[in-house]
Amino acid sequence: MLSGKLPKTFDPRKLARQGLQFEGTLALKQFEQLVACIADDQGEVSVFLHFYMSEDHRVVLEGRVEADLKMICQRCLGVTGVPVSTEFNLMGVWTDEQAKLLPEGFEPLMLQEEPMELVPLLEEELLLSLPIVAYHPPDVCQVQQSFTTDPDGADAAEEERTNPFRVLASLKTDSR
Repeated sequence: MLSGKLPKTFDPRKLARQGLQFEGTLALKQFEQLVACIADDQGEVSVFLHFYMSEDHRVVLEGRVEADLKMICQRCLGVTGVPVSTEFNLMGVWTDEQAKLLPEGFEPLMLQEEPMELVPLLEEELLLSLPIVAYHPPDVCQVQQSFTTDPDGADAAEEERTNPFRVLASLKTDSR
């Protein structure tokens, strides 16, 4: 297993024939599209990649990408940490027809004659793993706490609240 420096570009066919594994980190700043969706570009992305050939001699890339991203909480608009982790199983294909016929559990990895760039591949997986909306945990979020704790005793007033249709009941009895 090769640890530390991940390749900037790679040939999946060559790496799969060699059965190589890579493990390392990349600076979050390198992921431009991802950084545009989050609140802070500081941090690292942990990456594990395993290239190998399947039984039917097809290129396979198994991987895992993890990062602790800073996103805007949609309740209080503060910054919250969102751990993102995704695993992927990609199988090399040359055409869309081959992609349609992939075994279950695999997604297509479009092979090319020239080397592929690593960051766009990983960035796509991270973008797909982002939550649609980010929130602080309920016990930490300032807005959530203001709704659950009421110092003025409005909860008691809510219990004593009268039925708004009480007037209609009196009209019903008056008409008889």
